[in-house]
Amino acid sequence: MRRRIVGGVVGLVIAGVSVSVWAHEDMDSLPAGPIRDRHELMEGIGKNAKAIGEAIKKGDSKAVAASATNIQTDATKILPLFPEGSTNPKSRAKPEIWKNWAKFKADSQKLETTAGALAAAAQSGGDVKAGSQAMFGACKSCHDDFREPDDD
Repeated sequence: MRRRIVGGVVGLVIAGVSVSVWAHEDMDSLPAGPIRDRHELMEGIGKNAKAIGEAIKKGDSKAVAASATNIQTDATKILPLFPEGSTNPKSRAKPEIWKNWAKFKADSQKLETTAGALAAAAQSGGDVKAGSQAMFGACKSCHDDFREPDDD
């Protein structure tokens, strides 16, 4: 059971990182300002998510805690990078962000909360498995509602 859960978490991380690699190739075509800044922030979150998946496989709770803390901090920076009307054909941000700002805000705060809980669990010897599932679930929920899928 544990292998299946860890495998699922790692699968989500790998999918996110694959998208991040594709997105990086497109970053040069993004305009300077909040659109490019949020792209870079999300790439950083994706790299930390990948590091969490790898650390879980290795049983390295210290690395899980460090990366989860980075995600928690970065999550506090998300909302200001989505000012109304900050769209671009190269951005994967859906217009639903601004149509349903309250949910987008709640999803952003959920990422911050679940990443903090994961960091605390990793530091205290708590349930890292449940914490990582909650955090990756927060990522997936927001991406499902507010991010265009990858073209590939």
